[in-house]
Amino acid sequence: MRRIAALGSALALTVSLAACGGTTEGSATGADANEAATNLVALAKQVGDRTAESSTAHMVFTGGAGEMQVKGEGDMKLDGSDPAISMDMDAGGMGKMAVVLLDGVFYMKLPQGLSPGDKPWIKIDSKDKSNPMAQALGSLTDQMRQNADPRLALEQFKESGTIESSAKEDLNGEQTTHYKINVDVQKLADTQDDPTLKQAMQQAIKSGLKDFPVDLWTNADGLPVRMIIDMPTADPTSGKAVPVKVQVDYTKWGEPVDIQAPPADQVGEFPGTR
Repeated sequence: MRRIAALGSALALTVSLAACGGTTEGSATGADANEAATNLVALAKQVGDRTAESSTAHMVFTGGAGEMQVKGEGDMKLDGSDPAISMDMDAGGMGKMAVVLLDGVFYMKLPQGLSPGDKPWIKIDSKDKSNPMAQALGSLTDQMRQNADPRLALEQFKESGTIESSAKEDLNGEQTTHYKINVDVQKLADTQDDPTLKQAMQQAIKSGLKDFPVDLWTNADGLPVRMIIDMPTADPTSGKAVPVKVQVDYTKWGEPVDIQAPPADQVGEFPGTR
């Protein structure tokens, strides 16, 4: 049971940052896609506008939380307020697995031998008040649902981060603009609404962390090509701060994707902790 919780926690944290984003608000004028933005407000507006137009993308990512490192790839769809994500993953020594986030529900296909029952998939729903572990991981699912769009990462950092530099770079044969962003942890903690994440940030500050880097590459259309985030966040099973570093490469913006829930007869409930 603890192995399932630890795996689910690290996995969900990784996916959460791999799909970093949400909706942006405000009337700031974004930079032209062919011109480097000079501040995070303009950059968030630019990326938000372009991703809203394209709405779908393919992702390849590597990263993890603590000792749990994963790699994988999948698709995301950003239409409306309830985004969808589907990913296949390799959790190293823990084995291969898959996740689907659809209609606010997080489905996880555990590695062989870790499934708690005779069904390969489990469902994690934050509305399940009878299961504390499902609630803990479900709260992170809510965060993932809000963060399934590269622009929210920039939106949430706009009050605490600054663009240190920008430069034209060739990435995978494509001309891109590479933004180096520095985020002040104390300022980020001050703007956090989530008390658990706020506490994690404060713990990181006490341990001596003052800032962390975010790197973003955008193409000629202003769409994200690669994002690297190395930041402290909260382990939903303990509330403690854990370092999470994720690199995500985005391709196939605007191409059709097919994201479906696993067959109902293959899905079991997340096991109780009693």
